[in-house]
Amino acid sequence: PDFSLALDFRQPAEELLKNTRVRRVRLNGGRALSQFSELFGVKEQEEEEYAYLHDDHPGLIYIPAAFTPSAQRTLIKGCLKEYSRHPNKSNLDTHYKVPSSGLWDLHENVYLKKQSLEDPSVFVPRKADVDNQAHGYGSDDDDGDDDDGQDQDANGNRKKQENGPRPKPTPSPQQPAAKKPKPSAPPQRRAMVPITDETPTVPDNVPKIDPEPSSQVPILPPSQLIRKMRWITLGYQYHWPSKTYHFDQNAPFPKELCILSKAVVAAVDNSEGEEEEGGNFPYPYPAEDFVAEAGVINYYQLKDRLMGHVDRSELNKHAPLVSFSFGHSCIYLLGGPTREQSPTPILLQSGDILVMTGPCRSAFHGVPRIIEDTLPEYLKPDPANPEWDIYADYLAEARINLNIRQVYPPKSSTTSTSDPTTTTNPEVKVE
Repeated sequence: PDFSLALDFRQPAEELLKNTRVRRVRLNGGRALSQFSELFGVKEQEEEEYAYLHDDHPGLIYIPAAFTPSAQRTLIKGCLKEYSRHPNKSNLDTHYKVPSSGLWDLHENVYLKKQSLEDPSVFVPRKADVDNQAHGYGSDDDDGDDDDGQDQDANGNRKKQENGPRPKPTPSPQQPAAKKPKPSAPPQRRAMVPITDETPTVPDNVPKIDPEPSSQVPILPPSQLIRKMRWITLGYQYHWPSKTYHFDQNAPFPKELCILSKAVVAAVDNSEGEEEEGGNFPYPYPAEDFVAEAGVINYYQLKDRLMGHVDRSELNKHAPLVSFSFGHSCIYLLGGPTREQSPTPILLQSGDILVMTGPCRSAFHGVPRIIEDTLPEYLKPDPANPEWDIYADYLAEARINLNIRQVYPPKSSTTSTSDPTTTTNPEVKVE
């Protein structure tokens, strides 16, 4: 496929700025990102860093290549291992009795041969088999129909399993044997269900009922089940059926992600335009008012896509939405407030940051394509760092997006004393 029409913010500035719709701004104070937070990593040559705006999409601010390779690896590990643990919820929690320590630890034990696939305890049981009254979180595409081609490569061939041929799992007494698999189907793209526009309201006196677990989902080895994980919700947990937040379910927000997202808001606040253009970023948001209250980690496999949608679940529509990309590149379509506006295709690459604020918060956007064979070399297996191999193995067919939001309005736009480690806003509830 030809992706040459996608806007590449990493091309040399002199080429990029030939596009008269693109403008460059200097980050707050002309400082390097590492001066806002060490979580960005320290680059070999610390220079002034820039972000880019697009006149067709007011409120968009794009920071290319924001992280060092080492900083990216650290955040990827967090997204796969640390942040996927309870009390954060995933789509798998709807149907499976996922260990509180998370699925990644189980996958790691098998990958490192600390546990064998002959051990029934490595297979996560179905929740419906354990407790028929259990409730969970899920999305419309978690309906137990898993013949989505994820076990095939781009040519329709079955993927090589890292732990040898797939054994037949031995059912435990409380787990009936899995049903005979359906005939194989041609590879299909899987549509991820986003936090969408037209969010319905749910009265306070009406309970938000969670989906019932299915007894039809397959029992899979950890290496396969981990690739069925679509998303993790951070902070305020999200009720997918009503597309609203569970205001009474607020998991502690990871401290480092609070610091990182606030650092991004501080970096873009008061960004300065080029001398010949003049003017600052027109939609500032004071960093002291920003509180990370909710987030979603989206895990894309190569055949996945995210349907076009608008994020309207937050009570605070003025706060920036901060989005981080890791792993394979993707095509990101950014439109306008209605579907009538033609979208701009953007090439999102590993280590890039996309910030949506002002009018851009009401823009339709989606991810129609993950681009194969675009994983950076520094995220591939490293003989000098064998500990990274399991993460490189996962990323060989994946992209990770981490996005962070503020749900509630700030306590005060002028006197806020929010600390970077703050996880909640007392009287407010968020995604």
